[in-house]
Amino acid sequence: MTSQHESPGSEGHPPTGAADTGHDVAAAVFDITAALIVVLDRAGRIVRFNAACERLTGYREADVVGQVLWPLVLDAAEAERAVSVYAQMTPARPIGPYETYWIDHLGERRYLTWATTHLLDASGEIELLVATGLDVTEERRTRLEREEGETRFRALFERSGDGVVLIDPHDRVTPWRIVDCNASFARMNGYAREALIGQSVDLLHEDPLMAREGDRLLEWVRAQGEDARGEGTHRHRNGNVFPIESSSSLIMLGGQELVLGLDRDISERKRAEAQLRALNERLVHEARHDALTGLPNRAMLMDRLALELARAQRGAAKVAVMFVDIDDFKRVNDTLGHAAGDDLLREVAARVRRTLRPSDTVARVGGDEFVVLVPDLLSVHHAARVAARLQEALAVPVLVGGLAVTVGCSVGISVSPQDGTEVDELLRNADLAMYEIKKAGKNAVRFFALAMNAAAQARLRIETQLREAVAEERLTLHYQPQVDVSSGRLAGVEALARWTDAELGVVRPDEFISVAEDTGLIVALGAWVLGEACRQATEWSLHVPMSVNVSPAQLLRPDFVDTVASALSRHRLPPQRLKLELTERLTVRDPLLAAEQLGRLRALGVILSLDDFGAGQSAVASLLTLPFQEVKLDRSLLAGVTGDPASWQVLGALLALARGLKLPVVVEGVETPAQLEVLHALGCDTVQGYLTGRPEEASAMTRRLFSSPTSPSPEERMPVPD
Repeated sequence: MTSQHESPGSEGHPPTGAADTGHDVAAAVFDITAALIVVLDRAGRIVRFNAACERLTGYREADVVGQVLWPLVLDAAEAERAVSVYAQMTPARPIGPYETYWIDHLGERRYLTWATTHLLDASGEIELLVATGLDVTEERRTRLEREEGETRFRALFERSGDGVVLIDPHDRVTPWRIVDCNASFARMNGYAREALIGQSVDLLHEDPLMAREGDRLLEWVRAQGEDARGEGTHRHRNGNVFPIESSSSLIMLGGQELVLGLDRDISERKRAEAQLRALNERLVHEARHDALTGLPNRAMLMDRLALELARAQRGAAKVAVMFVDIDDFKRVNDTLGHAAGDDLLREVAARVRRTLRPSDTVARVGGDEFVVLVPDLLSVHHAARVAARLQEALAVPVLVGGLAVTVGCSVGISVSPQDGTEVDELLRNADLAMYEIKKAGKNAVRFFALAMNAAAQARLRIETQLREAVAEERLTLHYQPQVDVSSGRLAGVEALARWTDAELGVVRPDEFISVAEDTGLIVALGAWVLGEACRQATEWSLHVPMSVNVSPAQLLRPDFVDTVASALSRHRLPPQRLKLELTERLTVRDPLLAAEQLGRLRALGVILSLDDFGAGQSAVASLLTLPFQEVKLDRSLLAGVTGDPASWQVLGALLALARGLKLPVVVEGVETPAQLEVLHALGCDTVQGYLTGRPEEASAMTRRLFSSPTSPSPEERMPVPD
């Protein structure tokens, strides 16, 4: 290149041999140097393209000589700008050192710093430009990352919501001198930023901590690395001390080792934590204590019982569990209201507590049910004496709502080890003993006996089998006719649930119905009975009502009326062909809801019959206030009726009452012709019983209803007695 073009001011050529040697050296340097060397003519066309250029771009010199450089190594926009800059170049305005990029053979940008030299022609104009470039991509990336990091650091430093502070831990004059801090740090501590810079951070401490422990703390920060975190306190400018959460780390800034601290005022969090601790303590207490009486609840009782049983196994003492049920509590609740009932329960709890030893435990486990745990018994008689003292304490009248109320209690007792050694076993057995008292009466003390457990196991077995039978619809319906006394015609049919189990055999209705009511199965069972009875009534085309018994648990469900309406619609049975028989027990649980539900059923069009009237719980008020359309007298009213008219008085009075209220009457349990004659003489409307027809399966009832060759309608026929 230099042999063809002389620099300005050249005074001639050197000797030929020397020129050749210089040319060879220049050529060698041109191709072995790591620098990029490119020679361009005045139009920007490539004259020379050294090996370093070839390696970076992937182009060979022979292929690019004569081509304009910039479209080969720059994006279109940058190439256009380079053409413009190059065109404006003059000897007086050369292109100085600059940085740009070339696109390498992988399509990535490589950043280069360039120095240029102009070679002039004889007229003093630029003939060639020699550009030498060095690849500074990595250095540029490092620089940009450092600059970006510093920018981010400064932005975070200034804008952080936490207090950020830079501290020089090596200053021997001002221990842990504050080099800089952000506005949040200054505001958090109550100072102006300028007032803190240059001060020891001990200004914010209650004592000169850093002056005393600074070296040790610096070593701790160095050892912890990113995990140098903790909690402490700062002293505000106003003198108040507040808690902080602090994180520290070492950074190099301007060649100096500094501590970067991030502090956060955690006063609110500490207050919230204190509130949460108090709440948690209250919740723990509430989780183990009854809210009304403050007594231990079932969970705490079971823990204490387990502890006492474990302790008793190591010695010879006995442990008694007493299930205490308050007699007649429901009467107080229904008569005086729930507030009075709550007052009574609190007084009962206080009296029981005063009666027991400090080592004994009394817990409330239900509405009016308490369990007393008496450890360290020397004999069973000791348990009996404790139960007697409980009864004496509760027998004293309690002033509730301005009235003196007397209640008793029934106490069922199980004793470990003879009645069991497990928590659940002892509780269950004490409950069984108390349940036996309730069946026999009330206000008594009874110890558990194995016979009770056998009865409970039998009941549990019935419940298990019944649950499966209801789910799989394995029960059946039998049907019993209701007959008009005067004409002998069919007046109605009652659907009665029957159950024969593969393992238990025939289970009496009074056994499985009571289990269904106690366990809630009565809802599903009742819904099935209702649907099946409606289906059968439609199949028979009955023109008399089909009666279905309804339990209080069914009636008081909000969706019961919808269940009835759905069954009628599904089986296309007119509402007046369905009679629902309900007992007065339903009005005791929730009289307002019962009245509302009965009103909705009456509006639906079904017939409502008051069942078991005269059985001992009857109230004339039910007939006066509730929308019943029929009265069904209990079979017990016929037990003492004979041919002597004097024995008819109660029965006659009830029939007269019903006639006065214009309510039809059905008497159930009619089994003898003499009973039927008495009822006829008293003007009874309808009867039901073994005399006029036993409950039968659907197939047998079908034959009875449609056995006549002339096939009269069912409502005109009296079923043939068995």
